[in-house]
Amino acid sequence: MSLNELEKIKSEFARLSLHPTYLEHEAVTTSEDAAKTRGLKLKQGIKALLFTNGKNDWAIVNMPADQKADLKKICLKLGWSRTSIRMATKEKVEEMTGCEIGSVPPFGHKTLIPILVDRLVFDNKESAFTIGLRTNSVKIRTREMKDLFKEIDAKEGDFVE
Repeated sequence: MSLNELEKIKSEFARLSLHPTYLEHEAVTTSEDAAKTRGLKLKQGIKALLFTNGKNDWAIVNMPADQKADLKKICLKLGWSRTSIRMATKEKVEEMTGCEIGSVPPFGHKTLIPILVDRLVFDNKESAFTIGLRTNSVKIRTREMKDLFKEIDAKEGDFVE
């Protein structure tokens, strides 16, 4: 559970004068459950996944919730070996992001982690994602998320299969 990350997200939205809608709902752990709870399409969700190369290098990859990560494309962008990339363990997700799996937001993590964003995220007018707790989400105009990602120096690219 991470009230700290939730507050970081809210502070960043306020600092940038963005206009999110905050949602409280039943606890969700999967993108499918989150989309149903929010009343949105699965592709409108932003899924944040933590990857490592096993050498203490980390990256958060944000993509539409209906997509799967393409490890080869991620490795190319990061300069990692295809044989070394793996998803973080539950324990490492909590340690690095301050959040449980299922509540990791696209930005605002406990640890400063490089952020990648798949361009398909920007195909929606509105996006949604959890913000540090499995019971808290945000809906926001995707145009505003694009501005936020630019502000935090997230790297855009093609990272899905």
